[in-house]
Amino acid sequence: MDEDFTRWQDLHWRAAAAYARAAQAAGDPGAPTPSGSWTVADVLAHVREESASAPAPPELPTRTLDLAVHAWDLSRARGADPGLDDELCEALLQAFTPYTHLMAEEDAFAPPIPVGPGASPQERLVALCGRDPAWQARESPSAAAEQDRDE
Repeated sequence: MDEDFTRWQDLHWRAAAAYARAAQAAGDPGAPTPSGSWTVADVLAHVREESASAPAPPELPTRTLDLAVHAWDLSRARGADPGLDDELCEALLQAFTPYTHLMAEEDAFAPPIPVGPGASPQERLVALCGRDPAWQARESPSAAAEQDRDE
């Protein structure tokens, strides 16, 4: 089997595991995420749709990027850090940094956000995909409405 494919399989499983942990702990489906106007439910639905079939070898890096970034989105939506490993983030940065302009043009991700030289690989990866690494969760509209009902 091709060594590069085997490497991407391993990276894909790591991203999938991070996503699975984040999805299981996602919490309020109406909570906002760092992914533009998407809620937790929107991110979950997007990944479910994209993951309906096993990725073909050429799609593996793209699917891996999607899982890793959305693991971060879901974790940040509940105020947590998914702790994506540095090797995974560095591999994705190496593979996708040359295509940043295409990702933004195709609306795959928002335009990149600049980060400082001390940014971690995870911070650089999410910034490459248009996320603010400093994004903080805020109360969702559905949680606020539920709290109002309880008062």
